[in-house]
Amino acid sequence: MKLHKGNKKENSYRNLAVTTSWDDGSVSDIKLSNLLEKYSLKATFYVTKSYSYLERPLTSEEIIELGRRHEIGAHTLIHPDLDKISIESAESEILGSKEYLENCLDREIKMFCYPRGRYTDEIKSIVKKAGFSGARTCNHGDFGILNDPYEWQITLHASNGSPLMTVRIWRMNHIPIRSLIDWEIRAKLLFDLALEKGGVYHLWGHSSEIENKDEWAKLERVFAYISGREGVNYLSNSECLEGVLGCRYEK
Repeated sequence: MKLHKGNKKENSYRNLAVTTSWDDGSVSDIKLSNLLEKYSLKATFYVTKSYSYLERPLTSEEIIELGRRHEIGAHTLIHPDLDKISIESAESEILGSKEYLENCLDREIKMFCYPRGRYTDEIKSIVKKAGFSGARTCNHGDFGILNDPYEWQITLHASNGSPLMTVRIWRMNHIPIRSLIDWEIRAKLLFDLALEKGGVYHLWGHSSEIENKDEWAKLERVFAYISGREGVNYLSNSECLEGVLGCRYEK
């Protein structure tokens, strides 16, 4: 997949890909899917089979409907911390989630996401052997091209839940101090920086958290801000990964 160069009038930056991902498989993913489509944004929804923490997990019928519009990725069956259970149980969770979703959707599931971002080298190896093309973590990074597709980082969490994470993002990217106030401000400032630097802008979150905190208007403002930019590539996680690894961005 070729990643296109930006319009020089609007963008003097190197190539930029924008992708989003949303974890757990909550019923609120349906509402989120509609909002993504309103702004022509692509996403990968990492879905569990049964996660008791959710307001309500998606049914198989709802997963099928969501999969008609967006990419579906695996997120284990019941959302355990993979580094805290036996390696046999971890393997069962990883392989079982892939099998469950592929049977449900009747197509290959390419992407995996580690629950709560917890993994080890052994767990990463299981994910790779299972046939996934890549795996997303909860690690924050800059906009650089990923070196290991099974340790894919994100740019920003759509949440104010972790002050430590907020400070780390601020320090790492050298963005204005007002970014510490709210994730909406961070999202927009980081997007401006991504336009200058190029690479990958990856927004991650949970629709259940957006619902619980009633932040739909905030999320929509962010979507409106990052969408519709000429020369920017709007991709699902697997499309982004394939594009990055396939052509490494034109020079």
